[in-house]
Parts: sequence; structure tokens; C-alpha cells
Amino acid sequence: MTAAESTPYGAHRFRVRCDALPKLGFSEVRGLSVAVESTNGDAARSDSPPPETDRYDRRARKRPGPRPRPPSPSRRATSSPPLELRRGVTDDRSLWAWFRSWVDGETTPQDVRICLLDATGEPVRGWVCRSATPVRWTGPHLVADAAAVATESLELSHEGIDSLSDLDECAD
Repeated sequence: MTAAESTPYGAHRFRVRCDALPKLGFSEVRGLSVAVESTNGDAARSDSPPPETDRYDRRARKRPGPRPRPPSPSRRATSSPPLELRRGVTDDRSLWAWFRSWVDGETTPQDVRICLLDATGEPVRGWVCRSATPVRWTGPHLVADAAAVATESLELSHEGIDSLSDLDECAD
């Protein structure tokens, strides 16, 4: 099988590592996303307003505007949403402790590494969120008539996402 024909990896095997936290298991990671910021205000995003329409002509038409600028030779600005780490509530209070130590000014930003694992548990891809800081801890949603697992999550602001070229950073 060639690389072009390889089977995609499952999204259910991953590892999260951060020096501020012990080795913890997470049930979900959200926010692995990078967008290039628009320089001319005409971003092609799904949350942009719809094109202007004429009340007599229901076909959408774009407003006339400046032509797109040619690509700049410098690096483009990017943005990423907060990273959210979710896990089942246990006796371990590490997420809460990191959040509180950040609020109290007792810790520094940390790199958070997210590693995708293959079927044997070996890292195959990895990403690092640079200089992450806790911005929100969310406790479990408690419902008496539901048999669900209690979960907690920690939302992290960061300075950007990079792909890991050295998968040894994902080592267990």
C-alpha cells in the first residue's frame, strides 16, 4: 500500500502532554484549528455576513470592493480558538490546581502537546499549542436522572499551533 492509499488514523487514540500536568487521560480535545487572518477584511469564513441582496432580485450579489491583494512575502498572521481538554472526573485535581495556580500568579505558560496514536499506541502525528494558559475550568453537568459520566474541562488560550516534527516529544 502506498502513502497515497494509506488508511486514515482513528480520532479515538491520542495523548496529551504538558509539563504542568501529570500523565492524564482525556476523553476529548477540541480547538485544534488554525485560520489565516484576512488582511483586506474580505475573509472567506462561514460566519461572515451573507452577500447583499436586492429586494426585487433575490439572487445574491457581492458588493463591489477592492481587489484582493497579491500574497505578501512575509508570514501571514494566524489565529486559533482556545484548546479544550475534557476528561472524566476522578480523585485527581490536577486541572483545577493548574487553573488556580494560574489565577494566583504562581505558574507560567506551558506548551501542550497533542499526539495522535496509531493502533499500536505509537505516535504518528503531533501538534503543540505554544505558551498555553488556563482561561476556564468547567465542572460536571450533574443530572439526577441521567446515567452519564461526570466530566470536567479546561480551556486554554495559547499563542498558536505548530506541527511536531519530532514525535519523541509525544513519548510516554
